[in-house]
Amino acid sequence: MYTYKKGYRAEKELIKLLTSLDYAVLRAPKSGKDTIDIIACKRGQIFVFECKFWKSRVGITDRQLNSLIDFSEKAGAIPLIALKYENEGWRFLRAEDVQENNGTVSDELLKEKSFSVDFFERY
Repeated sequence: MYTYKKGYRAEKELIKLLTSLDYAVLRAPKSGKDTIDIIACKRGQIFVFECKFWKSRVGITDRQLNSLIDFSEKAGAIPLIALKYENEGWRFLRAEDVQENNGTVSDELLKEKSFSVDFFERY
């Protein structure tokens, strides 16, 4: 399957998951290098996501991180990286943590800083 289709399918899965938690969710059309992928809102909380679906560990470009953080600052949103690895559940990282790690999502960073979907159930 093409990478785009896998990524699109993962984004749709995250949208369905957040919608089931009663979030208002939008997918940005033609998301990619200069735009965000998903916006989710609930009771005044706004989360903005850059989604990644990979078979192995992932890196995020400076351009993607800067775009995500810039958009989030303008919107008053929390910028997050949503990671979906094959045969694993969703993991989330703050964009700032990934930026401080030079755009690399290492196993160490995932262990120390990532969180699961349970975080979104609190809102």
